[in-house]
Amino acid sequence: MAEGDAGGRVSELKIDRSRTEGTRRRRKLLIALIVVLLLLGAGLAWFLTRPPLVRVAQVREARPGEAATALSAAGYVVATRESIVSPQIAGRLNEVLVEEGEQVEQGQVLATLADSDQQIAVQRAEAAALAAVAQLSAAQVQEADASRTLVRTRTLAQNRAATPEELDSARAAFNAARAQRQAASAQLAEARRAVENAKLQHSYTVIRAPFTGTISRKLADEGAVLAPAVITSEANVGGILEMVDLGSLAVDAEVSEDQISRVEVGQQALVFLEAFPGKVFLATTGLVRPAIDRATATGVVRVEFDQQTEGVLPDMAATVSFLEHKVTERSLAEEARLRVPTSSVVERDGRMVVFVLEDGRVFEEPVRVERRVDSELSLVSGPKPGTRIALDPGEELQDGQRVRAVAEGT
Repeated sequence: MAEGDAGGRVSELKIDRSRTEGTRRRRKLLIALIVVLLLLGAGLAWFLTRPPLVRVAQVREARPGEAATALSAAGYVVATRESIVSPQIAGRLNEVLVEEGEQVEQGQVLATLADSDQQIAVQRAEAAALAAVAQLSAAQVQEADASRTLVRTRTLAQNRAATPEELDSARAAFNAARAQRQAASAQLAEARRAVENAKLQHSYTVIRAPFTGTISRKLADEGAVLAPAVITSEANVGGILEMVDLGSLAVDAEVSEDQISRVEVGQQALVFLEAFPGKVFLATTGLVRPAIDRATATGVVRVEFDQQTEGVLPDMAATVSFLEHKVTERSLAEEARLRVPTSSVVERDGRMVVFVLEDGRVFEEPVRVERRVDSELSLVSGPKPGTRIALDPGEELQDGQRVRAVAEGT
């Protein structure tokens, strides 16, 4: 075999590496293209089948009388009759006879002061009065004796048995005795007034309730040395007890100055207390205080309760609704309270329904509409307050459909 022929055959047996690498590149490109097409297909399928977005709102419960409310204001419960009970004289507190929260009657003894000094003062005044009585008795005797002497001397003078000088002397003695008796009488009157004053000071050691009410706070303990109470901007000095008449409670509401002209004396109002979330109190607008707080640009309006306020206490936070027209307890009880946005109610198969969101799906729930109130509908019946419902549900939204919820306004 010739060498040329052998070399040609060997070259035919060699692998063409450039052709193999081109094939590999084409395969990789094809695989990549297939993967991209699969991803695009999956994304398109997900996009076409993903749940639609729906804006969501909540069913809310309207506050009683909300439809008749002209404006609302915040405030606090106040007592129109309250007092710091303190002694009228300085002294050491001997005993406090009541406790916080206790109801007391007008005139009831609340506390006592140590009274030894006052007792001594009364005894001294009474002794001085007895001495004045004795002095008056002596002066009266002297006046009577001088009167008899004057009468006898006058008779003797008429019979020329006494000289004019003796008559003048008898008359002067009588006048002096009468003046002394008058002075003694005045001293006795003064002594008796001193006794009355001493007894009055002694009575001040017994501290009594100024009115019927409730003890709200104890300010001093036994043994404290007190003076008549002085109220300063920082503290109360000298008070023993703080009491309040819980039958005189009202609400002081702060109304902005640009709205205060809408409030009138005698206007009906409703009071809501944070301490009684399920209760409404009928009330009447009272005093509109003729002053504006420059710092807050508000005025104070006093609102008086129309009914019993058992359990209500001063300083409780309150909200007041001033009404445009009168309401009654019955009308408030019968008032439809459920409120939903107007756009959430649609008609399906002749029924008015809302779409309730639950576990990522929407479900039709029938409602009974009473009337429209501004941008909301008042419902006679429907989902309970706090239920999430879809806004603007379109025709494509179906019962039981899965959705994606976004909050209203986003």
